[in-house]
Amino acid sequence: MNTKEQSFSPRGPVLVFSALIVLTLATVLLSGLDVGNTGALLIAMSVASVKAGLVLYFFMHLNHEPLIFKLFVALAFVTLATLFLLTFSDYAFRGIA
Repeated sequence: MNTKEQSFSPRGPVLVFSALIVLTLATVLLSGLDVGNTGALLIAMSVASVKAGLVLYFFMHLNHEPLIFKLFVALAFVTLATLFLLTFSDYAFRGIA
């Protein structure tokens, strides 16, 4: 039996949820800016990455995991970002040759 008494404060999840709502509104509002295709892509990917990080860290309880698990999740994100970078750079230079 677990004798530790755990107290739960809804402040953290409510703040993270509020941040996710604000970032979603920012995505919608920034989509109307005329920054070109590359700028819009960079803005959308940046905001989506921050939102994914918040969800992973707080709602999927990554903040309670050991360091090695956090490193493997970071490695997965770096691998995904590298694949995105290579794919988008290939797509960007297709019409040049």
